[in-house]
Amino acid sequence: MKKIRFVICSAVIIVLAACIVFTGCTSTQSARSSDQTIPSTLTTTSPSQGPTIIPATTAVSLAQTAAPAPTISTTTIPMNDPLHVTLNSAEKKTSFGIGTGKPGRVMLILDITLQNTDKNKDFVYTDNSFVLSYASINDSMTSITSQFAKNPGLINPLISGTVPSGSQEEGKIVFGVNETSNSYKLSVVDSTGSVLSTIDTINVP
Repeated sequence: MKKIRFVICSAVIIVLAACIVFTGCTSTQSARSSDQTIPSTLTTTSPSQGPTIIPATTAVSLAQTAAPAPTISTTTIPMNDPLHVTLNSAEKKTSFGIGTGKPGRVMLILDITLQNTDKNKDFVYTDNSFVLSYASINDSMTSITSQFAKNPGLINPLISGTVPSGSQEEGKIVFGVNETSNSYKLSVVDSTGSVLSTIDTINVP
Protein backbone atom coordinates (compact mmCIF):
# COMPACT_ATOMS: atom_id res chain seq x y z
CA MET A 1 0.00 0.00 0.00
CA LYS A 2 2.86 2.37 0.82
CA LYS A 3 4.35 1.72 -2.58
CA ILE A 4 1.06 2.42 -4.28
CA ARG A 5 0.63 5.66 -2.35
CA PHE A 6 4.20 6.65 -3.18
CA VAL A 7 3.61 5.98 -6.84
CA ILE A 8 0.36 7.96 -6.83
CA CYS A 9 1.96 10.88 -4.97
CA SER A 10 4.85 10.87 -7.36
CA ALA A 11 2.53 10.84 -10.34
CA VAL A 12 0.51 13.72 -8.91
CA ILE A 13 3.68 15.73 -8.28
CA ILE A 14 4.89 15.08 -11.81
CA VAL A 15 1.50 16.11 -13.25
CA LEU A 16 1.47 19.29 -11.13
CA ALA A 17 5.02 20.12 -12.15
CA ALA A 18 4.16 19.56 -15.80
CA CYS A 19 1.15 21.82 -15.47
CA ILE A 20 3.22 24.55 -13.86
CA VAL A 21 5.87 24.33 -16.59
CA PHE A 22 3.24 24.30 -19.34
CA THR A 23 1.45 27.29 -17.82
CA GLY A 24 4.70 29.30 -17.66
CA CYS A 25 5.57 28.52 -21.26
CA THR A 26 2.11 29.49 -22.40
CA SER A 27 2.22 32.83 -20.59
CA THR A 28 5.68 33.55 -21.99
CA GLN A 29 4.57 32.77 -25.53
CA SER A 30 1.45 34.88 -25.05
CA ALA A 31 3.60 37.76 -23.86
CA ARG A 32 5.91 37.35 -26.82
CA SER A 33 2.96 37.03 -29.18
CA SER A 34 1.36 40.14 -27.76
CA ASP A 35 4.66 41.98 -28.15
CA GLN A 36 4.91 40.91 -31.75
CA THR A 37 1.31 41.79 -32.57
CA ILE A 38 1.71 45.38 -31.38
CA PRO A 39 2.59 47.20 -34.58
CA SER A 40 5.28 49.83 -34.35
CA THR A 41 3.81 53.05 -35.58
CA LEU A 42 6.09 55.18 -37.77
CA THR A 43 4.89 58.71 -38.25
CA THR A 44 6.19 60.24 -41.43
CA THR A 45 5.70 63.94 -41.78
CA SER A 46 5.36 64.80 -45.44
CA PRO A 47 5.92 68.38 -46.52
CA SER A 48 2.76 70.24 -47.27
CA GLN A 49 2.10 70.35 -50.96
CA GLY A 50 1.60 74.01 -51.74
CA PRO A 51 1.06 75.47 -55.17
CA THR A 52 4.05 74.99 -57.48
CA ILE A 53 5.82 78.30 -58.04
CA ILE A 54 7.51 78.67 -61.40
CA PRO A 55 10.15 81.37 -61.35
CA ALA A 56 9.53 84.06 -63.87
CA THR A 57 12.12 84.28 -66.58
CA THR A 58 13.03 87.46 -68.37
CA ALA A 59 13.54 87.14 -72.09
CA VAL A 60 16.60 89.07 -73.17
CA SER A 61 16.82 90.06 -76.80
CA LEU A 62 20.37 89.84 -78.11
CA ALA A 63 19.44 91.07 -81.53
CA GLN A 64 21.15 94.32 -82.35
CA THR A 65 18.99 96.96 -83.96
CA ALA A 66 20.67 98.78 -86.77
CA ALA A 67 20.42 102.56 -86.74
CA PRO A 68 18.18 103.86 -89.51
CA ALA A 69 20.04 105.35 -92.45
CA PRO A 70 19.83 109.12 -92.74
CA THR A 71 17.45 110.55 -95.31
CA ILE A 72 19.34 112.69 -97.80
CA SER A 73 17.81 115.11 -100.24
CA THR A 74 20.25 117.14 -102.35
CA THR A 75 19.58 120.20 -104.41
CA THR A 76 20.09 120.15 -108.14
CA ILE A 77 23.66 121.23 -108.74
CA PRO A 78 24.48 122.79 -112.11
CA MET A 79 27.17 120.98 -114.08
CA ASN A 80 29.37 124.08 -114.00
CA ASP A 81 29.22 124.27 -110.19
CA PRO A 82 32.82 124.28 -108.89
CA LEU A 83 32.21 121.92 -105.97
CA HIS A 84 30.08 118.82 -105.36
CA VAL A 85 29.46 117.52 -101.84
CA THR A 86 28.17 114.01 -101.15
CA LEU A 87 26.98 112.73 -97.76
CA ASN A 88 28.19 109.18 -97.16
CA SER A 89 26.91 108.68 -93.60
CA ALA A 90 25.58 110.56 -90.59
CA GLU A 91 25.34 109.69 -86.91
CA LYS A 92 24.83 111.21 -83.48
CA LYS A 93 26.95 110.56 -80.41
CA THR A 94 26.65 111.76 -76.83
CA SER A 95 30.30 110.95 -76.16
CA PHE A 96 33.11 110.74 -78.62
CA GLY A 97 36.23 108.90 -77.56
CA ILE A 98 37.67 111.01 -74.75
CA GLY A 99 35.42 113.98 -75.56
CA THR A 100 31.91 114.50 -74.17
CA GLY A 101 29.31 116.95 -75.38
CA LYS A 102 27.73 119.65 -73.24
CA PRO A 103 24.43 118.92 -71.41
CA GLY A 104 21.53 119.04 -73.85
CA ARG A 105 23.91 118.79 -76.80
CA VAL A 106 25.09 115.87 -78.90
CA MET A 107 27.68 115.57 -81.61
CA LEU A 108 26.59 115.12 -85.22
CA ILE A 109 29.26 113.42 -87.30
CA LEU A 110 28.97 113.65 -91.07
CA ASP A 111 31.13 111.65 -93.44
CA ILE A 112 31.32 113.60 -96.71
CA THR A 113 33.10 113.58 -100.04
CA LEU A 114 34.20 116.85 -101.63
CA GLN A 115 34.73 116.84 -105.37
CA ASN A 116 36.41 119.88 -106.87
CA THR A 117 35.27 120.23 -110.49
CA ASP A 118 36.92 123.60 -111.00
CA LYS A 119 39.65 123.17 -113.63
CA ASN A 120 41.60 126.24 -112.56
CA LYS A 121 41.21 126.68 -108.80
CA ASP A 122 41.87 124.54 -105.76
CA PHE A 123 39.32 124.48 -102.93
CA VAL A 124 40.76 125.50 -99.57
CA TYR A 125 38.66 124.58 -96.52
CA THR A 126 38.63 125.10 -92.74
CA ASP A 127 36.05 124.51 -89.99
CA ASN A 128 34.24 127.64 -91.19
CA SER A 129 33.77 126.19 -94.69
CA PHE A 130 31.08 123.80 -93.39
CA VAL A 131 27.85 125.42 -92.17
CA LEU A 132 24.98 123.44 -90.64
CA SER A 133 21.52 124.86 -90.07
CA TYR A 134 18.38 123.43 -88.46
CA ALA A 135 15.44 122.77 -90.72
CA SER A 136 12.92 123.88 -88.08
CA ILE A 137 14.52 127.13 -86.90
CA ASN A 138 16.63 129.87 -88.44
CA ASP A 139 19.90 128.99 -86.72
CA SER A 140 23.24 127.90 -88.12
CA MET A 141 26.70 126.87 -86.90
CA THR A 142 30.09 126.02 -88.32
CA SER A 143 31.85 122.73 -87.74
CA ILE A 144 33.93 122.07 -84.62
CA THR A 145 36.01 119.28 -86.17
CA SER A 146 39.35 120.78 -85.13
CA GLN A 147 38.38 120.41 -81.45
CA PHE A 148 38.33 116.64 -81.91
CA ALA A 149 41.18 116.35 -84.40
CA LYS A 150 43.42 114.45 -81.98
CA ASN A 151 40.63 112.25 -80.68
CA PRO A 152 41.40 108.61 -81.60
CA GLY A 153 37.71 107.97 -82.23
CA LEU A 154 37.54 110.45 -85.10
CA ILE A 155 39.04 108.89 -88.22
CA ASN A 156 40.14 111.11 -91.11
CA PRO A 157 38.77 114.47 -89.91
CA LEU A 158 38.47 117.34 -92.38
CA ILE A 159 40.08 120.06 -90.29
CA SER A 160 41.79 122.30 -92.80
CA GLY A 161 43.30 121.51 -96.13
CA THR A 162 43.00 121.75 -99.86
CA VAL A 163 41.09 119.80 -102.49
CA PRO A 164 43.17 120.25 -105.65
CA SER A 165 41.49 121.12 -108.94
CA GLY A 166 39.88 118.08 -110.56
CA SER A 167 40.27 115.84 -107.48
CA GLN A 168 38.22 114.79 -104.48
CA GLU A 169 38.67 114.19 -100.77
CA GLU A 170 36.65 112.25 -98.20
CA GLY A 171 36.54 112.75 -94.44
CA LYS A 172 34.43 113.54 -91.38
CA ILE A 173 33.17 116.81 -89.96
CA VAL A 174 31.64 117.37 -86.52
CA PHE A 175 28.90 119.71 -85.29
CA GLY A 176 27.48 120.32 -81.82
CA VAL A 177 23.67 120.17 -82.13
CA ASN A 178 20.63 120.12 -79.84
CA GLU A 179 19.89 116.54 -78.77
CA THR A 180 16.21 116.96 -79.67
CA SER A 181 16.94 118.05 -83.24
CA ASN A 182 16.88 115.58 -86.14
CA SER A 183 16.67 117.50 -89.43
CA TYR A 184 19.50 119.60 -90.84
CA LYS A 185 20.85 121.42 -93.89
CA LEU A 186 24.55 121.41 -94.83
CA SER A 187 26.21 124.12 -96.88
CA VAL A 188 29.80 124.34 -98.08
CA VAL A 189 31.05 127.90 -98.53
CA ASP A 190 34.25 129.54 -99.78
CA SER A 191 36.45 132.01 -97.93
CA THR A 192 34.05 134.88 -98.74
CA GLY A 193 30.98 133.03 -97.39
CA SER A 194 29.51 132.29 -100.81
CA VAL A 195 27.65 128.96 -100.94
CA LEU A 196 29.29 126.50 -103.30
CA SER A 197 27.21 123.40 -102.62
CA THR A 198 24.26 122.42 -100.44
CA ILE A 199 22.54 119.31 -99.09
CA ASP A 200 19.02 120.44 -98.30
CA THR A 201 17.77 117.73 -95.95
CA ILE A 202 19.68 115.43 -93.62
CA ASN A 203 17.46 113.48 -91.23
CA VAL A 204 19.19 111.73 -88.33
CA PRO A 205 16.76 110.31 -85.71
